[in-house]
Amino acid sequence: MGNKPVVLLYDLDNVLVDECSMLIGQTGLYTTINTYNETNAREVIGQYNRCFGLLTNRLSCVITGWNRYKKPRDQLLFTMRAQEKRSALRSATPVILVAEDHRYDLRELALDPMGGFVSAYLHVDDFEEYISDTLHKIVFGKRAHEMNAIAYAKLKHESSD
Repeated sequence: MGNKPVVLLYDLDNVLVDECSMLIGQTGLYTTINTYNETNAREVIGQYNRCFGLLTNRLSCVITGWNRYKKPRDQLLFTMRAQEKRSALRSATPVILVAEDHRYDLRELALDPMGGFVSAYLHVDDFEEYISDTLHKIVFGKRAHEMNAIAYAKLKHESSD
């Protein structure tokens, strides 16, 4: 078997990063890189860029959360998306967002296909149940786009109720 897919984990909550890494590690299918600050996360993203950022990143998935000390548009997610939009040869790196806050406006920003384009928006209280299966669907099932479309449609349906 070749190299395992690489998953980047970043959140200010170190316990959350470690717990997520442990759950993913138990599958034996992935290599995880744990980062506890945005500077380190950006460095890892840069190290996994291909052709100076012109081609799609070699990271299989990024799992992150919201930094409550920053404005929504200043988050790592949107920094990453801005870099990806600079090249027509680059597609969006799949992202799973684990958040303690399920505010509608934050979910909409994250799930918007033209903005955050997050594949899954999980709550910190129950992400353990879903993280491994969700990651498997994204990485091996190649369903990041489909999962984003489903999650965004579900969010829009919730808002119309």
